[in-house]
Amino acid sequence: MPNKATVRGVLMDATLAPIAGGKIIATLQGADIFDGGLRVVTQKVGATTDAQGAWSLELIVNGEGESAGTTWTIEGYNQYVAKVFEAKSLFLVSALDTTLGDLERTSAQNLRSAREGGAARLIVAADYDRYLALPEGQRRANDLVVVNGREEPPATYGSVEKCLFDGVGQIYHGDEPAILMDASGVVLIGGLPADEVPAITRQPEILPENAGLGDSITLDLGCAEGVPTPVAEWTLTLDDDPVRDRVDPEALSMELSEPGEYALAVNWSNASGTVVANPALLTVAAASVPTVDYTQAAGYIHAGSAYSGADTDVAGVNNDGSGGWNLTVAGTGNAIAMTSTGIRFNDGRFLQASALAPSDIDGAFIVLRMMMDRYGSGVAQLFAANPSGGKLAIHDNKGTLQARYDDGASRSISLGNVTYGQEFVVGLEIDNALQRVRAYTLSGSIVTETPLGTPWLNYVTVRAGQFVHGTISRAALFTKPVGGSFAASFEQVIEDFVRV
Repeated sequence: MPNKATVRGVLMDATLAPIAGGKIIATLQGADIFDGGLRVVTQKVGATTDAQGAWSLELIVNGEGESAGTTWTIEGYNQYVAKVFEAKSLFLVSALDTTLGDLERTSAQNLRSAREGGAARLIVAADYDRYLALPEGQRRANDLVVVNGREEPPATYGSVEKCLFDGVGQIYHGDEPAILMDASGVVLIGGLPADEVPAITRQPEILPENAGLGDSITLDLGCAEGVPTPVAEWTLTLDDDPVRDRVDPEALSMELSEPGEYALAVNWSNASGTVVANPALLTVAAASVPTVDYTQAAGYIHAGSAYSGADTDVAGVNNDGSGGWNLTVAGTGNAIAMTSTGIRFNDGRFLQASALAPSDIDGAFIVLRMMMDRYGSGVAQLFAANPSGGKLAIHDNKGTLQARYDDGASRSISLGNVTYGQEFVVGLEIDNALQRVRAYTLSGSIVTETPLGTPWLNYVTVRAGQFVHGTISRAALFTKPVGGSFAASFEQVIEDFVRV
């Protein structure tokens, strides 16, 4: 039975991350001579990588018989059945366990020198006598000895015949194919291979193929063959705009931060021509936008709300929420107008609903989108439930916006200084079940406080626009019953108000 060696390795992707569930295929090709007869040797074995990408294969050791010439080719495929690496002409000289890196050091150009019997050696010596002085076991009949006499041209001793290089298909100078000739110009190893136009052997891909916003993708440029070796030129676009500068040049990876169609275009070129690969495409959907049902709010008014009176003298505005109350005009002075952008106040009349009696509430929040022209004639009630004393309200106090609540004492959270003439979104949430008060500020941050007592929630009045010079585009009041939940979250309504 022939000797065998256990070969091990780790399958990794371009980012050097191990590939679990990959496939390793090893193929033995070659021949050997036994007792004057030729035997063709073939074998194909495979293994699957484990969770750490590790694999092992038991392979027949080459070099049985008098002039063995068998070699192994090992190919690695990832979980998408795309080839990750290929190691050709590996020569196993020992039945000892080894790794793929050790095999590669004894493969290809080292194959003949690894076989003790028929390899020719090129030895450089200061003079030929020093070579002859070597122990007999260290000299071979087919050694080529180059004498470096420093002042004299090197002389080669030994017969250089074409048969010496039988089995050698090509030699290289650096990375380029070369020709080996004797002194008379006879070619000992064939000429340069003929140029070949590139041919694509694997099309490019963007992996993983179902990546979405926030995911990381890796660009697989594919493969092409040709002579000289083709070089890849590639671009990555997002909706036809170049985004290659976002790609890590080493790992060929990037994070998807924008929706749209990503296209990877690859050309393979050499001196003989260029071939264009099929573009790899990936469509990334935009993030889904949460839908808020404002009919579930206790109160909701906006630019499209129904109203009574004239558009330049509004008498009341319908509540599009489910609280069962509408807002009517209160106070005296300048009229309220309904415009395409919202309800406009001019530091005169305001809107109010009174004599309300909600019960069993342990949470409420207000979110407001509006624009103010200037400060009015008093502390402006932008939108408030229980406005008296600031028990659940949003005010403008001389240019400083405030969220106010009462937990046994009147509390105030600064929302920032308003910029007159510029639209803004602010909010206040009280959740007694969580013992928490939160406010959404002009800077876009949420400030959280822990109340010392139990904040007042069961409102009897809702008011909007008192002492206000400006326009309310949207205002919403959500409540939640004891032991229940809000129909929409504070964050969802803020996000919706900020967007529109």
